[in-house]
Amino acid sequence: MLRFVLPTCRAISAALWALAVILLITWLVGRIFNDSFRWSQFIFWIPSIFTIFMAGIACALALSIQFFLKGFEQLRSGGPPENRPPFLKRHATNPYLLLCLAWFFIAAFSAVFEHNMLRAWGFSDTNRQRGKIANTILFWNIGGRVRDGWMDQLRLIDADLVVVSNQPNWSVVNEFKTLGNQPSNRASPTSPDAASKDKYTTFLAGIFLIHTRLKLREWGFTTLNIKPGVGFDLRKQSGRYDNPDPGYSLYLIFDPEGTVKEGTGQPFVVWLMDLPSDPSISRQNITSEAIEALDAWRGTATVLAAEPDAKGEPQWINVPAEQLGRKGFPLPDVMIGDFNIPRGSRSLAKLTGTMENAYDQAGAGYTASYPRKVPFTQLDGPGLFSAVRFFIPSDVPFFHIDQAFIAPSLHATRYRVMNLGAGTHWAQFVEIQAR
Repeated sequence: MLRFVLPTCRAISAALWALAVILLITWLVGRIFNDSFRWSQFIFWIPSIFTIFMAGIACALALSIQFFLKGFEQLRSGGPPENRPPFLKRHATNPYLLLCLAWFFIAAFSAVFEHNMLRAWGFSDTNRQRGKIANTILFWNIGGRVRDGWMDQLRLIDADLVVVSNQPNWSVVNEFKTLGNQPSNRASPTSPDAASKDKYTTFLAGIFLIHTRLKLREWGFTTLNIKPGVGFDLRKQSGRYDNPDPGYSLYLIFDPEGTVKEGTGQPFVVWLMDLPSDPSISRQNITSEAIEALDAWRGTATVLAAEPDAKGEPQWINVPAEQLGRKGFPLPDVMIGDFNIPRGSRSLAKLTGTMENAYDQAGAGYTASYPRKVPFTQLDGPGLFSAVRFFIPSDVPFFHIDQAFIAPSLHATRYRVMNLGAGTHWAQFVEIQAR
């Protein structure tokens, strides 16, 4: 019996060791090459928490089996020798122990630099200043038409700007306006009565539903016309996309009064983004084509007229970009949306430039936004996703693809993602102050 069991245990231990090595090498290759190449983006997209966690389990099991075998052999031989060397000297070249040490350093690196655990443990803060003007933004890619009730969660959130994307339903615009019927909870130097009601601007532009208490004076929407890929989509039984996804963007220009740009004389500019999700497209190409489209924009802007209409309501007029002297989208102070590119991807730098990720400034711990629920209960996913439910909790997303980026003159003081109980994405909430 022992002739069969012992070799089997050794083979299992060696297989687990090899699995851990493969997982750690996969993680390392992903971090070295990032999404610089089409082939490497698929490796980089594997969440660190998955590769490192699974490698840790494999390391622990492999080492445990090795110690068990060593102890068993010593028991059979009458116990360990009396003058054996110290533990570290005996195991200095043990490949199983060395792999465990390598795993520990990789896990520590990921915790500190990828997941901001020092902030989560209270060793660093976001330099949030009390009494200083702060603006809050909620962005939620709801991911398509959903059933009634999704707006109830939004009523519980007080934000200066609320954006819901990909809810293709004109009928919700009037209901969306009612989000502003509750008193504001904010307090700022420019708002002596924090419980007073604010005036809101609500409208639908392309795929974006906008609801804001900030004084909006101009906006412009565009399709990015990003070249399509093969249309690969694991969520569909056919494995293909049903509709083209060229990418979309919207800029909003707010008066500086009541914003983090107050006192600068410069408007507060927010870009909303929704980039293609097709995994077959190179993310380097997506961001290059997106910024080219935004820089070349010559569309029509919607501008707040100087005079209200006959009923005293704000009047919006369409003005060609050339008439406004616009050459592309105005430079953003905040860029927020569904980038369909994971956090930390090098390709994002082409689009965001010197802007910093809000998570890096104010986020902490494991943070992901998609998919909201596993398996894709709202979609007709293939059997692969049915198998996932045995290993992964249904309400833990994998990918942090909904992100926010902040201009150098500002910084994020709060950042988190929230499960609002509907749609396919978690929402993201960010608070911003001037530096």
